[in-house]
This record gives sequence, structure tokens and C-alpha cells, in this order.
Amino acid sequence: MFTIISIIVLTISWYLFSKVAGSMKLTQLNIVSWIFYVQLLVSSYIASILVINGWEGNHAVSIVRDNSRFCGWLSVQYTMIAMPLGMLFINYLYGYESNRKLFLSYIKAPIVTLISQKDSFLKYPLYALSIVCLLSVAYTFVSIKTIPIFSVFQGYDAQELLMLRQYAHKGYEGSSFIRNTLGLMLTPIISYIAFAYWRMTKSSAHFIWFFCMFILSLFMLTYDLSKSPIVFYLLGFIFLNVLMKGGVKKSTLAIFIVLSLFLLALAIYLISRIVDTQAIFLAMRGRIFLSQAASTYFAFEYFPAINEFLGVSSLSSLLFLPFGMETTERSARIIMTIFNPSGIEAGTAGVMNSLFVAEAWANFGWCGVVIAPFYVGMFIQIIYMSFLSYKKTPIMIGLLAYLSYKLPITGGFNDFIYPTMLMNLFFIFISLYVAALILKGIKRHRHANHISSPGTT
Repeated sequence: MFTIISIIVLTISWYLFSKVAGSMKLTQLNIVSWIFYVQLLVSSYIASILVINGWEGNHAVSIVRDNSRFCGWLSVQYTMIAMPLGMLFINYLYGYESNRKLFLSYIKAPIVTLISQKDSFLKYPLYALSIVCLLSVAYTFVSIKTIPIFSVFQGYDAQELLMLRQYAHKGYEGSSFIRNTLGLMLTPIISYIAFAYWRMTKSSAHFIWFFCMFILSLFMLTYDLSKSPIVFYLLGFIFLNVLMKGGVKKSTLAIFIVLSLFLLALAIYLISRIVDTQAIFLAMRGRIFLSQAASTYFAFEYFPAINEFLGVSSLSSLLFLPFGMETTERSARIIMTIFNPSGIEAGTAGVMNSLFVAEAWANFGWCGVVIAPFYVGMFIQIIYMSFLSYKKTPIMIGLLAYLSYKLPITGGFNDFIYPTMLMNLFFIFISLYVAALILKGIKRHRHANHISSPGTT
């Protein structure tokens, strides 16, 4: 019965998402279709069927009680429908029943400059920001006193690599803003923008700029030996090609999927030191279909039975500490602490992220579960429709390519209540735009002075 209901839900969900995605073709992958196919269908929906029917095998979810299984399954099915309904509501506010024509018009339109014919006023601040990224990457590795990716090839065993990975997170003593915002976030975005400028102008200078930022991004995204960031970073170029060329070839998509699976298997082999092919396959299957979803069921298992609902106390210490209010760890960390206390104590366990409704439940109970999917759907569609309604510039498509895979659907609900990533991006790129306008104004002023100055004989 649960499987039949799930299939009906999937059918309705696909229809609703097709109204708000612009295109559901894999060759025209976009921010909304990615959410449906990967972050919901693959990472949450399939697991919900496995777990509710008890087909998860010997995975950690097997310890979860039947009631928690049902609540987790129900929240996923509800999200599959409520989320696109929230998106559809925003579509109607923009005056569209379906945004297909708007999307197709956008991806087929040529890339244009923003400030001037060659965007030189904007590129100088971008070059300066690229240098900031370079310094941020160097600062991060100096702060952790090693380059972890080199340790993979220096004979470290799996336990040592796991300790090194957690040290890069918890033992990091440098500025989190420099590492997270300027290093991990901004460096890939600048590489996407440089790539867009290169494809638009075919300039060798832009290619060198892109290549340097590409290498920096690869180093930065492996600073803690995480397995997936590199794959997601490369996925950004699929989104870029869709936005710039109107789509990607099926062969290109197939090559990317095979390459992604190979890189994931290689990372499991190098970091976990698993040499058995079957064990690697099982690890990949668990990683893709169950591990990302497990926390959803643990959230219903542990809250409020073991840990009381968190409310807004886990939102951000920056918001509450100045007022003397108590704050708590986010639910993903608390769940890992309950599930694997020895790993937390040893420094080998981090957080247990999952679909955002898990954190919505841990914070606010059923009220959070009911409101969160509709709210998150509206939040994402406002971003998407705003991009589709604006000029198609290298900066905009670079930002959209990054956000297409980076929005925390399988991260947490808090990130949609207090979206620090988006606020930082907004501040940085508004500052870039203002700097470009100032440079343009200075040049105009000098040019006007030159024309008005009296000639000499």
C-alpha cells in the first residue's frame, strides 16, 4: 500500500514540477529539475520506500522504530507535493502558469555584458576578487598546516585520513569567513564567471583566468577530503552549458554520469581504503540512496523523545548571543551525537545532514514539517524566476550555475530561514557592481575634463 501511494505521489509531483521547472529534460538540467531528480527523488524518495517497507537491509536506519519510519515516509511524500505547490504559487505571482517559455527564451538568448561593451570596469574588480580567492585558499591551508589531498597518496590509513578530515573541520583555527565564504564559496563562483567570459569572448586571457581559478577550486574543495564537492563543482559546468548553449548533448551527460560515479568510487577507495569491488559498490549504493536520507528518520526517532524540540535556538549564535539568549547545536550535529557518541568524542564524526524537513521537525515539530516544504518551494522559485527575468550576463549565469546545485535541500531548514550564503553573495556582488560603476564614473569624469580643457597652440 505504501509503495502504491508513493507512486501516485511521484506522478503528481512530476506533473507539478514540470509546471515550474521550465524543462524536465535531463539535457536541459536546471535548478528545479535537479532538485526533483536528485535531491528529492534519488536522495530522499527512493529511501522512503525502502525504509517504510523495511527493505534497507543492514543499514543504520534498521534500528529506527515503525512510527519514526512512517513519519519520515509521510514527510517525504508531503514534501514531494507541497514544495512544487509553493513554487507554482510564485509562478502565478510572476504572471505565469508555466515558466517553460521564459526558461527556453532565457537559455537560447545570447550572453550580454553588464556595464559596458567589454565589461572592463567590472572585470578589474573581478580580477581583484580572484586574487582575494587565491590568498584565501593559501590562508586556509596554512591554517590547517597541511594539504590533506597529498596525504591520500602518502600511505595514511583510513582512520588517519578520517581524523585529518575532522581536524580540517573542527580543528581549524583560522577565520571561518575566509575559508567558507571567500575560499569554498567564492572561488568556484569566480571560476564559473571566468568560464562564461571565456566562452563569450574566446579570449586567451580569459582562458588563463578561468584555468587558474579552476585549479584553485579543485584544491579548495578537497581541503577536508570530502568526496562529493568535486563532483558537484564539475556538475556546475553542465548547468553553465545549459544556460549558455540551450542544453547539453546526451553523450556529454552520459560521460559526466560515468565520470562522477568513477570519481566517487575512486574517492571511496583512496580515502576509506576499501579495495573490494563489491564493498565499494555497496558503499556507493548506501551513500547515494540511504546515507543522505537516514537523518530524516533519526530526527523523528530522537526528537522529542531523547532531545526536546530546538525551536529557533539552533538558528545562529550571531543572532542570539548578543542578547544573552542560549543557543544549541543544529539538529544534524545533535543527531550524530546521539547516534555515534564515540565518533564525536574521537573526532571522527561530524554531522548527519538530510532533507530539510528533518531539521524543520527537530526545530518546530509538525508545524515545521507542514510549513517548511511550501516555504522552501517559494524561496527557491523566487530566486529562479528572478534570474530568468534578468539580463543573461556572465556573472548572473555563474551565480545561477552555483546555486543550482548548492541550495541546501539536503542540508537544513535553518539555511532558508537565515540564508547567510545568499546574504554574503548579495553583499559581495553588489559591492562589485558599485565598484564597477565608480570606475566607470571616474573614467567619464576624466574624459569630460579632457574635452573641456582649453587647447594649446
